Amino acid sequence: MRCLVGIDDTDSSLGSCTTYLAFRIASDLAPLLRVIPYPRLVRLNPNVPFKTRGNAAVSLLIETTSPRLAFERICSKVSELADVAGGANSGVVFLPKACESRLFLPLYKRALTGIVSPYRVRRLLAEQDIWSFELGNGMGLVGAASALAFDESFDHTYELIAYRRPMAFGTPRVLDSVSVREMEIATWPHTFNSYDHQKNKVLIAPHGPDPVFLGIRGDSPQAVLDGYGLVRHHEKLLGHMIYVTNQHTDAHLDSKLEWKAYSSGWAEGFVTDVSVGPGGHIYFSLRGGREAVRCAVYEPTGDLRRMARLLAEGDHIRAYGGVRRPSKTHPKILNVEKIDLISAKGEDTSLVRGTYITSPRANRHLTKPLARYGSMPTRGVSCQVEGWLQTPSVGNRALV
Repeated sequence: MRCLVGIDDTDSSLGSCTTYLAFRIASDLAPLLRVIPYPRLVRLNPNVPFKTRGNAAVSLLIETTSPRLAFERICSKVSELADVAGGANSGVVFLPKACESRLFLPLYKRALTGIVSPYRVRRLLAEQDIWSFELGNGMGLVGAASALAFDESFDHTYELIAYRRPMAFGTPRVLDSVSVREMEIATWPHTFNSYDHQKNKVLIAPHGPDPVFLGIRGDSPQAVLDGYGLVRHHEKLLGHMIYVTNQHTDAHLDSKLEWKAYSSGWAEGFVTDVSVGPGGHIYFSLRGGREAVRCAVYEPTGDLRRMARLLAEGDHIRAYGGVRRPSKTHPKILNVEKIDLISAKGEDTSLVRGTYITSPRANRHLTKPLARYGSMPTRGVSCQVEGWLQTPSVGNRALV
């Protein structure tokens, strides 16, 4: 029987990782259930104030002859590995009939661009008599339920995530940076956001105490697997798993912006009041609707800030990003992630019509990289590749 399980908020700033928990389910519970490739890594609204690292949930399409037992074992694994002591508020949602996942589509779309109340989710689960489990305050139910709606029918990419052995958690990651740069050159545009050539900086490895050693992102399972094979390191790892994901699709920027705190989306208008603030940040307003939208392009965005410095009064643009809430010292403002220049007012500008984004080092998980511009959205299920999952129990081969 094919079932679908969503999991969210098992990590904290102190450690753990929701994708690691999915990896452990695939490994530790293999005798009971089979994860059908590819597990799904689902990024949600990056602007919510109560997110942990990256605001990622996972969902797993599984095959099992014992759905109730599989649900209980998954909940037990979440209880074992979730960092509740560090502040995790985990949620698990289980659909014995995977075909019912479209029930959560409105929730998924809302969770990409705004705030979703956990009370709304609990009410939906109760009305539909859907199995669920929570730890802490259960805020993770929002992401767990939302993640159920994402599948390969949406634009998607892939990420291979390699995991450390527990004894290595919290120690420095050591990779050969030259091999990462060479890997990106050899595999681009089929892999992306692996190396920042402006700053000579490796982008595939996190820096915190979580179990992730590295992540290779690309447009197909084979591309990320090939890229991984080119990276040199000396740490003995626990294994890896390839995910299908909504990362690098700009999924959170598809809708017209609600001018509310923490919302994501786009606003269109004419540029006014351009100024350079402390630290080199660029500020301007967009006029064209009922209310002017104040915008900020921050210095760390690199390429995008260099473009924003050239904006002039009257330029017609569409700005994409997330709304920062107002405070006593700062007004509500749109933190800009991308700009479409529709038309420039003056003929003497060096700007040309088109899309401008942040430098790779400033890309968010959902940011669509330059490598994906000019290509059609990726839709449809990719064939399973040998080696998509390597765990201590199955080795370097696929679960079939």
